[in-house]
Amino acid sequence: MNDEYVNETGLEAMRKDFSAHLEQLQEKGVALFVDGKAALPEDAAAKAVQEDSPYMADYVLGTAGNIEQVRFDRVTCR
Repeated sequence: MNDEYVNETGLEAMRKDFSAHLEQLQEKGVALFVDGKAALPEDAAAKAVQEDSPYMADYVLGTAGNIEQVRFDRVTCR
């Protein structure tokens, strides 16, 4: 097996796991956003879980301290 195949398979497994985690959050009423737009769990995971991902997750808490939103935004260097 070549390293590229192993790395891609590993990323795909991590993407699947993270997507499942985001689905659980969404079922609890947590809104998901990518670059300011509402997103599905699999779309958010695809952006966030990649080698050298330029996306950062921001967990937005409500007044009771519970997670209300997870926002994935592209990070750029100035």
